[in-house]
Amino acid sequence: MLTALQVKDFAIITSSALEFNSGMTTLTGETGAGKSILLGALGLVLGDRASPTAVRDTAKRAEITALFDITGSDAATQWLADHSMDRDDECILRRVVTRDGKSRAYVNDTPVTVRNLRELGQLLVNIHGQHDHQLITLPDTQRAILDDFGQCNTLMEKVRDVCNKWSEKNQQLSTIKERLAARGDRLDTLRYQLQEFSKLSLDSIDFAAVDLEHKRLANATELQEHCTKAMDLLQNNNSAVISQLSEAERAIKELCRQDKSMEDIGELLSSARIQIDEAADSLRHYSHSIEPHPERLQELDTILSSAHQLAKKHRTDVADLAEFAQQLQQEFEELGSIDESVEALEKDLSEIIKAYEKAATKLSAKRKKSALQLSKHLTSAMQTLGMQGGIFDIEITRKKLDHPTPTGFDLVVFKVSANPGAALRAMSEVASGGELSRLSLAVQLIASSRNRVPTLIFDEVDTGVGGGVAETVGQQLRQLGTRCQVLCVTHLPQVAAQGHHHIKVLKKSSDNKTLAESKTLNEDESLEEIARMLGGVKITKRTREHAREMLDAANRDEETQH
Repeated sequence: MLTALQVKDFAIITSSALEFNSGMTTLTGETGAGKSILLGALGLVLGDRASPTAVRDTAKRAEITALFDITGSDAATQWLADHSMDRDDECILRRVVTRDGKSRAYVNDTPVTVRNLRELGQLLVNIHGQHDHQLITLPDTQRAILDDFGQCNTLMEKVRDVCNKWSEKNQQLSTIKERLAARGDRLDTLRYQLQEFSKLSLDSIDFAAVDLEHKRLANATELQEHCTKAMDLLQNNNSAVISQLSEAERAIKELCRQDKSMEDIGELLSSARIQIDEAADSLRHYSHSIEPHPERLQELDTILSSAHQLAKKHRTDVADLAEFAQQLQQEFEELGSIDESVEALEKDLSEIIKAYEKAATKLSAKRKKSALQLSKHLTSAMQTLGMQGGIFDIEITRKKLDHPTPTGFDLVVFKVSANPGAALRAMSEVASGGELSRLSLAVQLIASSRNRVPTLIFDEVDTGVGGGVAETVGQQLRQLGTRCQVLCVTHLPQVAAQGHHHIKVLKKSSDNKTLAESKTLNEDESLEEIARMLGGVKITKRTREHAREMLDAANRDEETQH
């Protein structure tokens, strides 16, 4: 649950530090005092979109920090462990927004993305806004409410997984059918290209060796001249290196007869003569291998010319031509057997459709069972919300689908009869805004009773109700507060009196500036605030007595329930 919230330089809030407790906490104050701004700050630290207007005038940045006790919140604890951010039973969220609209987010002092912050925030807090009744008329919202109430997540995941498989296979089939439509022309193109490649016999060609041989034959005359010159210098005349080494070797032998220390030099000269002799023999063999061969040179010219033309045509390197030809051959074979692929994919899709039908049918059965329970709860709630004799019903019909959808094949419609004897009509057709607001509130309260999120926030969701209905709403919120933490922004004294704790938001003017402040009220201060909400500007003794009566009644009701 939320245990503390610190806000600095956000909107018209200079600095605010609040501590929160379990149970139901009400936030009250004059219209425009800044109650929704306080919740806006909380929304920002939970991952809402940042804006430069969030920063208070003259300030450089806004900073919001929220402290949560996650004891018993398995989902949040697991998320933190998965992201290596766990810190006992405590979780600190922090958001900093600069005047240019840029923001930074932190979880337990670790920088995170806003998306990460939002993921974690959804596991910690659930916010119900005053305009939710406008969304509850939408079919997707109604289906989502029913699925949440019926805890259909597992079945939804199954339907979604099967639907994703269908989408993947269907995309493959569409791609193949597009190729099939153009198969004739493509096969002709591939056949022609493969014939071009077949003339080269690429599998047996080493282009590096071919290129080397071509250079030798193209420069044969020049290479021969260099070989002849080198061999002449080494051994083909009287002044050749080998002849001179032989003379030097004989001279050293004569020296060795007189001085044995010269034997090492003799061995070196002998070794040099042998190596030069071997070099000369190698040159002789090389000279024979580079004899002019016009026919072979022409053959190599043809091979290289064809290879370079193909490489340029297909925008690849000569060395990669063999691999490219294999790709063309593979595509040719695949197109040849494409009919078999279509048949296999159509068979797979048929099996997936059967699996989807099975999964969606199970989901539909779960929804219908949950719809009966939710309808019963909401019909009962209507009796206490000023719609005595009203009936709530959830109609589930099967949609005609061209293809599987991730949410199944059900069309969920909330229907209402607000008055005895009136026909059931879709909630979207309910004429009274007050009735729609109360119905939305009833749905939120019942849905929240099954919510596993530790903190629930209701932002003026009691708009459109009053009198005894408002008291009932407050009682239901207080009862909800015994199961989880509830924060409620309200203008109704009947609701405010039901809170276990009370925070007042004030707007003050100083130095031509308007600033918002918040304060946790004690029992006497709470009494005064509720009296203000009852009596307006002038608070009388009778008004205070009425406020005291409301507070005492709330405490007695809770004691009776316990």
